[in-house]
Amino acid sequence: MPADLEDMYNKILHAVGGADNMVALGCCMTRFRFIAKDDRRVDVDALRRIRDVAGYYHAGVQHQLIVGPSTAGKLTAYFNARHKFHSLDEGVRLRQNTDNSMLSQDTKTVIRRKYSSKASAICRRIGNIFLPLIPAYMGCGIIIGVGNILSKTLLVSAPDVVTLIQIMGQSVFFYLMAIVGYNANKEFGGSPALGLAFAGILNAPALSKVTLFGLPLAPGKGGVLAVLLVCWAGSWVERKLRQMIKGSAEMYLTPMLTILLVGTISLALIQPVTGWAADGLSTLTQWLLNRGGIVVGAFLGGTFLPLVMLGIHQSLIPIHQQLLETFGSNPLFPILCMAGAGQVGAGLAVFFKTRNRQFKTLVKNALPVGLLGIGEPLIYGVTLPLFKPFIAACIGGACGGAVVAVCHVASSIPFGVSGVILLLALANLHSVVYYALGYVVALTTGFTCAWWLGFDDPPHV
Repeated sequence: MPADLEDMYNKILHAVGGADNMVALGCCMTRFRFIAKDDRRVDVDALRRIRDVAGYYHAGVQHQLIVGPSTAGKLTAYFNARHKFHSLDEGVRLRQNTDNSMLSQDTKTVIRRKYSSKASAICRRIGNIFLPLIPAYMGCGIIIGVGNILSKTLLVSAPDVVTLIQIMGQSVFFYLMAIVGYNANKEFGGSPALGLAFAGILNAPALSKVTLFGLPLAPGKGGVLAVLLVCWAGSWVERKLRQMIKGSAEMYLTPMLTILLVGTISLALIQPVTGWAADGLSTLTQWLLNRGGIVVGAFLGGTFLPLVMLGIHQSLIPIHQQLLETFGSNPLFPILCMAGAGQVGAGLAVFFKTRNRQFKTLVKNALPVGLLGIGEPLIYGVTLPLFKPFIAACIGGACGGAVVAVCHVASSIPFGVSGVILLLALANLHSVVYYALGYVVALTTGFTCAWWLGFDDPPHV
């Protein structure tokens, strides 16, 4: 049944200590996130008991409620329609300023390290750039997969229809660099429109007719890594120019000079270097998967859930994109998806073994979205709090990852669609068969290990 937003709204406000204790809020695909003015007023047990809340997690200054992929956005909009909250990034700064005014210098340093680590900031920025693309990746990925199947079966004699389907499936990739440039420049503090200009410079077809320092230029060289780095540099240059140029001339001189300066630097330095780095990264990944086989696949599949738990899995997104651009398919993403399969298996074992009816209901609600590749409800609501099932899920992911790596499964999209749905977005029939095999192995292993390891049945949720 759909979540009762009004009931959740009232109970969350009561547990938080009222709207005046909420500094900021936001969401990702599955989590409703908020920052409290005073954490001591937040009743965590009450938050956990709210119906349709699959789990609670605290990261930095953020309180995160696992509410599912459709509810997170709706609940955030419901709160924002009734109150005026800051964004999460603004909330982090406000919270730190408030804390800093009352704390000693040593304590300030500890908090700054905990809440503002460079690794966390980088991962958050990468996520903000790419996560808005997920709906398009999901839709286009399924169209590509279904189109591949139809082109070899029902539509063999209808090439025009197949071509139209392929156009729709590839549509997000046609302007992908421009979208990434827009999002990246916005995230880095520059003008979003200049991000479009930077992406256009790097991917202009006419570059193939130009030589620089005796070397031919190549449109698209460096891929998404080049766009990210150029936008980072471009946003910095733009901000400096806006500080230096005064008066009405700033309005047109700043964007013009930014494009000229950054465009020159990007073609002379950034694009060649990132092109070399991107090709090397893709080749190294492919080499590791081809040579490492079982070991590499098991390592990747077994360690992905901890990466998700820590929130640093988003740092892999540029690698996924680069693999697709270099090889036309992504062999890494299907391996990582085995972690979700292992967790579904562990979740099933918990479902059948627990005697707590309320907890059984929570697991039952988290399993369907787990099958669709959305693992946070199972991680934070089921396996991680019980711990041993989380270990079992990692073991299942390792076994499934080994199978998928050895069998050279590849996806036709960089990321986005996962779980059983990825079967519709794989590169070929071979990949479909062995991805399904790996998924079954991961699920079965996760179930068996969780059942064998056992867990302490929770007295309440």
